[in-house]
Amino acid sequence: MSCNPSFGGIGKGHLMREVDALDGLCSRICDQSGVHYKVLNRCKGPAVWGLRAQIDRKLYKQNMQKEILSTPLLTVQEGAVEDLILTEPEPEHTGKCRVSGVVLGIAVA
Repeated sequence: MSCNPSFGGIGKGHLMREVDALDGLCSRICDQSGVHYKVLNRCKGPAVWGLRAQIDRKLYKQNMQKEILSTPLLTVQEGAVEDLILTEPEPEHTGKCRVSGVVLGIAVA
């Protein structure tokens, strides 16, 4: 979640609806944690309407952590990412690498 506790608007709202169609976790947690919902640009045509939800940051964090930690076959490991392990770009996609892993920093207690 960004420093502004809201989801939606013209650009981000469109992206969230596309991800939500694929069972997006973010949108489901926003539904559980929302405190205020608004349609932006209501006086204009429907093509530029943007849905925005103000979210309770504490509630969002609690609901998101509960959902992630209860996901079957998912192991959560907390740590600082020191580096990314990248694959070589494919010839037809020059400059586009895929992330195949991460290197985590050593935890110092």
